[in-house]
Amino acid sequence: MRLPRHTRMFDNSTREPRFQLSRKIFGLLAALVLTQFLSGCAYLRIDKYHPFLRSDRITSVEEESEVLSKAKLSITEDGRIPILFVSGTPYERGYQQGVLLREQVRDNLLTLYRNALKTFKSELFFEESYERLRPFIPQEYIDEMHGLAHGAKLPLYVVHYAHTLPSMSEWGGKKQVKEILRKMMAGDLGTSCSNFSSLSSASRDGKLYSVRILDWGLHKISKLHEYPLITVNVPDKGIASANIGWVGFLGAISGMNEEGITLGEMGYGSPPNETLNGRPMPFLLRDVMTYSHNLSEVRGIIETSPPTNSFAFMMSDGKSGEAELYIRDPDRFLVFHAGDDLQDSSSNYPAIPGITYAGHFDEKLTQNLSAYRGAITPEVLMDKIIPEVVMKSNFQNVVYDPADLQFWVSYAANRESVASSGPYTKFSLAEPLKTFREGLRENPDSELAH
Repeated sequence: MRLPRHTRMFDNSTREPRFQLSRKIFGLLAALVLTQFLSGCAYLRIDKYHPFLRSDRITSVEEESEVLSKAKLSITEDGRIPILFVSGTPYERGYQQGVLLREQVRDNLLTLYRNALKTFKSELFFEESYERLRPFIPQEYIDEMHGLAHGAKLPLYVVHYAHTLPSMSEWGGKKQVKEILRKMMAGDLGTSCSNFSSLSSASRDGKLYSVRILDWGLHKISKLHEYPLITVNVPDKGIASANIGWVGFLGAISGMNEEGITLGEMGYGSPPNETLNGRPMPFLLRDVMTYSHNLSEVRGIIETSPPTNSFAFMMSDGKSGEAELYIRDPDRFLVFHAGDDLQDSSSNYPAIPGITYAGHFDEKLTQNLSAYRGAITPEVLMDKIIPEVVMKSNFQNVVYDPADLQFWVSYAANRESVASSGPYTKFSLAEPLKTFREGLRENPDSELAH
């Protein structure tokens, strides 16, 4: 039933049309807002996504300039991979990437989101997944995602949903998602990985080398392969690190901190106890890089953080020359060292002296690592071993030399290629980090140089 006209439009106490009052108030507020912004920031466009309108932390040109002065964009010596140096609070570091790589972040994340939406059919999967994960994401990463969205002029949900993808398979309505993933696993989009470490006794030159193979075919339905990125994080609290990923993704799947701690991970089976009510793996690994000085602290972070899916983690420490493999799911936390047998109902990794390993092709890994034991070098790893054990979905490979704080990384060049075909880019963390910190010392507003 339609209400009488006077009931809908008039306030009985004033007898003046409500919509007229609202328009007067709105007009006054709009005039004040426009006067403030147009007089103070001549270049500001009236844009609902403009960071000055959205942010409660950066609201002027001067504040933005101060934040951006604590970041730097560079490129690797071979000209293949951008290097982004960021520093400050989590929000500031996200904002720095959003502004300095705005067009790349927007293109990468919007394409990823749209294509993933076509694959998973409904926004509901993203929404439900993020809502389950959100209580377990530390506030610093929530702030960093806010900064990225504000700086890149993106809707916040696009940033949130992009960061749920590694965990989405365990959404509560996972029957349909599992079927999609089963089909993906059978083809070129296979989602599995391999990781192994060669201790000094198994390497030709007596050094520790650790390998992270990422077989995650998401680049085949996105532009991830077009936007590799090494992000050197210098946080206001914690340890500096190199996050080896891609533009717009703040979580870590590969990386190394300045204490010589390296990252590797892989999904490990599908036990029925997997859940989304836990710390998302990419942010768990960010914690490892930011707060771990040694493997004991790595173990503490992984064991005490609420788990989600079943994962195997490969971590190494360049200072001690040691590596450890962890299996973590909601019911267990297991630790394996070089020379240990790892056997269960689905996998068999016989002990190899001086080597810790696990991966998709267990027999191939055992054969190749056994054959080259004692002769392992970065070149052997890149040219001989890695090409033999990757999947069709191979997107990224990293060979770490943590004692010298350096690594070699390759990305798939396009949707049809695999990362193991190379080329590899070498990056040394120590000297560029030192140079960046020296630049921060010259910035009177910075408190981050150590």
